[in-house]
Amino acid sequence: MKPSRHLLLLLLVWVGLGLLVSVAQIAGWQNSLAINLTFWSYGILLGIVTLFDFFMARYTPKLEVIRTLDPHLALGVRQRVTIKLSNRSANRQTLWLTDSPSSKLQLQGLPVKAQIAPGEHFVVRYTITPLQRGLAQFGQVCCRIMSPLKLWERNSYFCKPEQAKIYPNYKPLFQSSFINSDLLYSDWGVQISQRRGDGTDFRQLRDFRVGDSLRQIDWRASARFNRPISREYQEERDQQVIFLLDCGRRMRAKDGDISHFDHALNALVLSAFVVLRQGDSVGLLSFAGQPRWVPPFKGRLQVGHLLDQIYDLDSTLATSDYLEVAQQLMTRQSKRSLIILISSIEPEDRDDLSKAVKMLSQHHLVLVACMRQQVLTDAQHADIVSLEDALKYCGASRQMQKQASMLTDLRSQNVIVADTQPSYMHSALISEYMALKRGGAF
Repeated sequence: MKPSRHLLLLLLVWVGLGLLVSVAQIAGWQNSLAINLTFWSYGILLGIVTLFDFFMARYTPKLEVIRTLDPHLALGVRQRVTIKLSNRSANRQTLWLTDSPSSKLQLQGLPVKAQIAPGEHFVVRYTITPLQRGLAQFGQVCCRIMSPLKLWERNSYFCKPEQAKIYPNYKPLFQSSFINSDLLYSDWGVQISQRRGDGTDFRQLRDFRVGDSLRQIDWRASARFNRPISREYQEERDQQVIFLLDCGRRMRAKDGDISHFDHALNALVLSAFVVLRQGDSVGLLSFAGQPRWVPPFKGRLQVGHLLDQIYDLDSTLATSDYLEVAQQLMTRQSKRSLIILISSIEPEDRDDLSKAVKMLSQHHLVLVACMRQQVLTDAQHADIVSLEDALKYCGASRQMQKQASMLTDLRSQNVIVADTQPSYMHSALISEYMALKRGGAF
């Protein structure tokens, strides 16, 4: 309980009257007695009214407060929270309402002033924007309720504390559930190359169409139906894709507001959705301080399972050991799979990474996804106006040459390499995966 602005203003008026009484007595005004009487009468009346309002404010009004929020939040996506207040008391209530979400959320639209008549409802809607993945805590809803005469304010708390999980941005998955695949990939900035060969899994028999090759014709079926019949094939299904997610210190780098690690998670979620949509299985093995193993499974439910496993993952200060994670995966995964390593690779990783991919390539198809540092590209394209700019340009060029040489060595070992900026990693992974599927290499 604390005084309101109205009470402080009334007290300020009383203090002004006291100063006026002092001036009147010093100056010997004729009406000083009347001013003195006014001062004490005002003070006594204000004291009585203030005490009466204080005791009236001690009783918490009957308010029903219901907060509605989505327990599954997406990183960087603005979402709405609704609070409904119902006045069950017999008096009109004036209050200020605010909520207490976690510091991981950016809040807009609070506090809000509300005046609720008896039996009426008041709905407050405010927005939150998740800034960091993990578990977000919501405390109790705070209502600063004015006393009946608005001389006192009292904080009352409603609703139970709640929790919400902040996932990588999964919203595009639900917005695209019923979109044609080609249109979906185009919206995501994915360029799907043309089929370089037919699939290996038989799908169905159908009438011969213009453009079908002669080897597609089923001669026995054509003789039986007395018209040309073609065999239709599809990409091989029931294959497995394992993501190796680097949680090391290099993934803490940022290009803008989002770290390389968050870009990697977004690319992983979108790529996993496409893989599962193609009928393949998806698994995950994270390393470098955050070891987590998700065995490969197929089906739409696997996306939700992956989100539950990675929503609280974060990059660490640990050094990435590619050879160790390769050894772990070889013991866990015996079936031939497509291994997608997502990391921020530097030239000093050359020997360790070369040994790791050589080990994996013995039984698996390996794709290395390298998160390119935008700062190097910016240094190369910046205007050179000073010696410092020239040194930055030379250093960035040398670093990129070393990295290009390392990636060339990986390609010479029959390793597929996707080297792109973090914000475009999802389109690069999906394009490479679809090229492998349509080309029959996977």
